[in-house]
Amino acid sequence: MQKYFKYQFVLVMFLMFLIGISSIYFLANIYFTTQNMYEHPYRVSNELKQLRISIHQINLASQDSADIDFQKVGQQDSTNRLSLGEIAKSYQDDIAEVTLLKQLYEQWLTTRVYSADSELIGPAIGEQEIFNQLLAEIEVMSRFADNNAAELFKKAQSDALLFAVYIAGALLLAGVLALYLYLRTLTDLREVAANRKQYRYLIDQNVMIAAVEQDGSIFEISNQLSRFLAMSKQSVLNKPIKEIFFSENGQFEEMWQDVTSGANWHGELKIICDTDTKWLGVDVLPMQDSDFSYSGFRLLAQDISDKKSLEHISITDTLTGLLNRRTLDETLDRVTRVAQRHKESVTIAMLDVDFFKQFNDTYGHAAGDNVLTSLSDVLSGMFARANDYAFRVGGEEFVAVFNGKDVETSLAYLEKVRLAVRSLNITHEHSKVDSCVTISIGAVYFDGNGLAEGQLILSDADSNLYRAKETRNHTVQTIHGKPPPVFETD
Repeated sequence: MQKYFKYQFVLVMFLMFLIGISSIYFLANIYFTTQNMYEHPYRVSNELKQLRISIHQINLASQDSADIDFQKVGQQDSTNRLSLGEIAKSYQDDIAEVTLLKQLYEQWLTTRVYSADSELIGPAIGEQEIFNQLLAEIEVMSRFADNNAAELFKKAQSDALLFAVYIAGALLLAGVLALYLYLRTLTDLREVAANRKQYRYLIDQNVMIAAVEQDGSIFEISNQLSRFLAMSKQSVLNKPIKEIFFSENGQFEEMWQDVTSGANWHGELKIICDTDTKWLGVDVLPMQDSDFSYSGFRLLAQDISDKKSLEHISITDTLTGLLNRRTLDETLDRVTRVAQRHKESVTIAMLDVDFFKQFNDTYGHAAGDNVLTSLSDVLSGMFARANDYAFRVGGEEFVAVFNGKDVETSLAYLEKVRLAVRSLNITHEHSKVDSCVTISIGAVYFDGNGLAEGQLILSDADSNLYRAKETRNHTVQTIHGKPPPVFETD
């Protein structure tokens, strides 16, 4: 489209240039023809007419030789000689005609007014013949000058007519071309408008996008996004974006700070629609006015629910729904680094079901699976804070990572976990420590000071679990980096 408009512009500019150059040429031609007409034949014709009148005046003034006013005749003669000079410069035929005119004028003036023997003479023999020849020569030259002037005038008229026809034709051509370009452009613009309408429809129906005002209210949302949210457009418009998309305030504050400072923001949002939970991958892009001031932003989203489901499957245990061994190493490394950076405490605990093999042998593996799922429900409920994690690492072994305020608080909370499992009252006849299913816990408390590796802390927790299983249904916790004093509780 842009290329087409460029060619149109070049064509129109070329036509304007051609008309302009042609107009200058024709106007210059008419100007020079007219100038030549006035400076040459018209001037010669006028000078000849003035000369004829002056000659008649001298002829009349010299009728009576006694009354001749020689001063006046001299003035007229001086004027006539100037006219002859102008005629000689401007006459465009044979210059011999001008020479003959000068000779006849000299002969007539001398014969008519002056003589060689006396100052004043009357008409002499042959003077009338010379006078007639002089007038005849003036007539011939005047006729030629008038004819020449008429030819130049016709040429100027012809050029003007040709110029008018050319300009009319050029303007007609330009008008037809302009009309064609206008209709073509109008057609193209209609096509562009139709394509844009189609694109907008396709975007509205297939792309999840929303536009947000400076104050955070939604003023435009696509049908695709509103369908994803299971909400009508009208119910979403003018609502705060925080209310519709951001269930976690921390994410909203982070996004708002980024986009209001002119940066883009990318994140994953958890959307709860009735009883269904969905996930959106979101890019938030700030919009700017022509003066680069902040004027709101656009939200581009895509459905990543399947991706999150696959991620959830890949990082969770299929039986219990807890995080699996695959994510334990990464989590331990991240948690210990954060604890060291912020000088915060963290507790890593390993849990094991007491005499689980005997339970399976007695009640069967299905009952054993029920024990594991019941235990996972307890762990999910008791380690549900943002920085709490619960893992199933294999068989009847579990790992919990949480932030204990201090050593005593950490140990007391693990005791609550142990007692919560006991309170499930799942019968275990062949347990050697209780009539119900119980667990043993080995834990390590890290206060965030010094250096620590997650795997080493986990290894220490495993050692503490081994010590707890020596007596079963016990909790053993140590402090990282300090030798055993061991805290045991019955």
